[in-house]
Amino acid sequence: MIDWNVPLYQRPQHMAKALGRLGYLVIYETNCWTCDDVAGARYLGDNVWLVNAVESHSLKGVLRSFYSTAHNEYGPHMLEGNAMVYEYIDHIDPAISGDNVQALSRFKDMAFGGDADYIVASSKALREEAIEEVGAEKVVFIPNGVDCAHYRRDWSHVTLPEQYEQFLGKYQRIVGYFGALAPWLWYDVLNELAERLPDHGFVYLGPDYYGGIEKLSKRDNVLWLGAIDYAVLPAYAQRFDIAIIPFEPGEIARTTSPLKLFEYFALEVPVVVTSAMDECTCYPEVFSAASSEEYLEQIERAFAVKDDVQYRARMRQLADENDWSARAEKMAPLFPTK
Repeated sequence: MIDWNVPLYQRPQHMAKALGRLGYLVIYETNCWTCDDVAGARYLGDNVWLVNAVESHSLKGVLRSFYSTAHNEYGPHMLEGNAMVYEYIDHIDPAISGDNVQALSRFKDMAFGGDADYIVASSKALREEAIEEVGAEKVVFIPNGVDCAHYRRDWSHVTLPEQYEQFLGKYQRIVGYFGALAPWLWYDVLNELAERLPDHGFVYLGPDYYGGIEKLSKRDNVLWLGAIDYAVLPAYAQRFDIAIIPFEPGEIARTTSPLKLFEYFALEVPVVVTSAMDECTCYPEVFSAASSEEYLEQIERAFAVKDDVQYRARMRQLADENDWSARAEKMAPLFPTK
């Protein structure tokens, strides 16, 4: 597992909480690599325990879930008497995993080679790859999702930074993105958009991955606020007029199910994505673009519907259909029976 308290609150934490709310006892194992500080066990609420203890490795009759993007160590004693799930959530790529690619590839080979009882794929492309390797009976398709309740709370009590408020006051049109400033973003297009739309404010919320911020334009209408705690992220993001998911075309774009798509749905803002993002463009309500010119056109179309009552209602519906509770329910058949 990744540390619980990493800057980006992602699928492992969401799925743990969702399973806990369904009544499962969830033990989230951490090695306290960088962000966690726990010796023994700490209760996180919703039936979820954060655990750093060797005793948890000896549990029997449990569902052990391992993520394809996290450093994993396990032995036969951890699998004996248990069901193992390999969560294939991202294409294994140096842009995502850096110098950990070889280790992750070896772990994937072990999981596909028979160690895993089930492969849970987060995108259709990853599902098809898994089916070719292990057969359809062992593969379950569970995309990412959203905690609707979190995004629909009243966030008026949160005081935004003065820098952000001043920026918002300068522009009547705000285009927003939250997530990692990572190598897989389409920086050439982003910078051209900022140049050609000087009356639009472009807001980026998220940590800098591998020097991504250095590739982003330093224009006056571009604001990067760094990583924002998930606990208050909606207070910042609800100020977006529209949102973008600007992945550069390629394998990462094609195979990724972005959490932020469903979180934007919950915020009821129109979304413009790169056309290569199959897991986003399958929704006809999502606007897509294959070039900077098309991004300009689709951004204009998105602004045209941002206040449309029926469109916003459809966004709410899509968010509800993709809540993490629905995702967790699809995991239920994988649990070992007594």
